[in-house]
Amino acid sequence: LPLLPIFPMSRFECKASVMAEAIHEAIKVSGGSASSVPLIGSIDQGTSSTRFLLFTQQGRIAASAQMEHTQIFPPEHVGWHEHDPLEIWRNTLHCIQNVVKELQESEFQIDLHKTPLKAIGITNQRETTIAWNILTGKPYYNAIVWDDLRTTDIAADIANGNQDLLREKTGLPLASYFAGTKVRWLIDNVPQLQEDLMDTEMKMHVRFGTVDTWLVHQLTGTPSSTEGAINIGGAFL
Repeated sequence: LPLLPIFPMSRFECKASVMAEAIHEAIKVSGGSASSVPLIGSIDQGTSSTRFLLFTQQGRIAASAQMEHTQIFPPEHVGWHEHDPLEIWRNTLHCIQNVVKELQESEFQIDLHKTPLKAIGITNQRETTIAWNILTGKPYYNAIVWDDLRTTDIAADIANGNQDLLREKTGLPLASYFAGTKVRWLIDNVPQLQEDLMDTEMKMHVRFGTVDTWLVHQLTGTPSSTEGAINIGGAFL
């Protein structure tokens, strides 16, 4: 589990809780102690908030934490919707650390540093798109949220009057919803990203991805190869 860096204070509260009934059931089934109960983690990174949950082998929630993040609607651009990728990363860490703390201080005194989770899965906003540099770990621009409409014209230009132009290959119509048009907008409109992409060395450190890949990189310090075919097929249409 990552140690929590020093971050600016958030205006949002991280609310955490432990589900004693689920843990008691898991202890009874396993026949062991609380510290021997196998747990699986899940990062649920949504449009309005981030959650971290722990599940027992019985599929019940053992503990969870949730924290909202800022919704950015640039006033000069109707239809634009952004998130701060670093705020999402900070909130993810806060949720993880608060679950760890709650379990340690609960009647079960479960120490996840001594009894690691079996696995952690990530579910995310799907098409919300981020560009970042893997050397600095910092984004080039805010995350463009899935419902942002700035790339409507890009999608229309690609479609050239036929919204189903790529449906046979992808199973999906062309629309601003998907991440591919958002990547195009970032390349066309973010000066530092343009500069790095033109640099022979620096372009190797540029990454584009949806929120799950951003979080995997931040948690591990390495590029993500975790996305399944469905997410790739839709996201980078």
